Amino acid sequence: MNSYLLIDLKAIRHNVEQLRTEIGPDTKLIPVLKGDGYGLEAVKLAHFLDGVGGIDTFAVSQPAEGVELRRAGIGQRILVMSLPLDFQLEEMAEYDLIPTLGSFAQFPALLALAGKTGKQIPVSLKLDTGLHRIGFLPEEADELCGALNRAKEQIRVVDTFSHFMCDTEEQIELQSGRFSGYIERLRGAGIDPGLCHIASSSSLEANRGVCYDAVRVGRRLFLDHPAQPTGRIQEAFSFRAYLTDVRTRKAGETLGYNSRVILERDTRVGVLSVGYGDGLEPNLAEVRAPVLVNGRRAKLLACCMDQSFVDLGEIPCQAGDETTLFGHDGKGSFLSSQEVAGMIGWEGCDLTVRLTNRVQRIYSEE
Repeated sequence: MNSYLLIDLKAIRHNVEQLRTEIGPDTKLIPVLKGDGYGLEAVKLAHFLDGVGGIDTFAVSQPAEGVELRRAGIGQRILVMSLPLDFQLEEMAEYDLIPTLGSFAQFPALLALAGKTGKQIPVSLKLDTGLHRIGFLPEEADELCGALNRAKEQIRVVDTFSHFMCDTEEQIELQSGRFSGYIERLRGAGIDPGLCHIASSSSLEANRGVCYDAVRVGRRLFLDHPAQPTGRIQEAFSFRAYLTDVRTRKAGETLGYNSRVILERDTRVGVLSVGYGDGLEPNLAEVRAPVLVNGRRAKLLACCMDQSFVDLGEIPCQAGDETTLFGHDGKGSFLSSQEVAGMIGWEGCDLTVRLTNRVQRIYSEE
């Protein structure tokens, strides 16, 4: 094991309880476990959250992610939020996954599936209120209501959802107004929209008044706000590796392939046991992102596939010492993944979702 991601289940439990306090008892919490649970392993998280209780729906992005949860024994409803390809629909029906309906072009395949299975197909209706990625536009409401009513024996809407493009007050008001208006038109046409949801982590932080029936939460299961942390959500993971070598390099010497770094002074250089083959983002070295070495900050210098270089300065350390690339170091020091990710315009979950299976996942509830 050259590196590991330590996942604090106690912190995730705390975050779930905090989220429930924010959304109230009448609003459902839908954990989003796409991207293998943002790199924290979706199956493990789903079983843990099942044990926390009170969660009857999970959301993923691709059918294969839902199939993996089903094969692992997850029995809750599973929403697949991206548009499925026609050839994926039969497997989705087999594993009782709820496909997203967001295009008129999907109707023939759904009707054919209903005919083949002899069952009504449940769908999650996606409305495009401003993100302009997938979904039915407000001006398509009459056409959509007609199509749904004609297919009511074959297709049943069980969820209706949308997604905010950003979390400004103006945009939230605009899109939630469009969403509410669309839902009213569906109901006016005799169509039950099912469970309605538009809010996610960032919009919930900005405005708790747009929860509707449920809130989809991914990042806030693990991380606070990237720029304005509330202090109510605990960071739930730490990425740790090891120093494999420590030595002083002379001014003018180079580090990495093609003389990536030319040292301007004599420098104590450490070699870390991780690189971009483990999912460490090379751009972090370009911006000299910090890492924790024995509780103090050192700077990344260059990143190779399997190893990286770090400027140790005067930090007392030796080969074999543990380092923390983000999170808690186990000795009382903390380096937020949001701070690290923010140096390259990302969020902390963008860092974990890229970590490969060479990085061992370890779970703790201490």
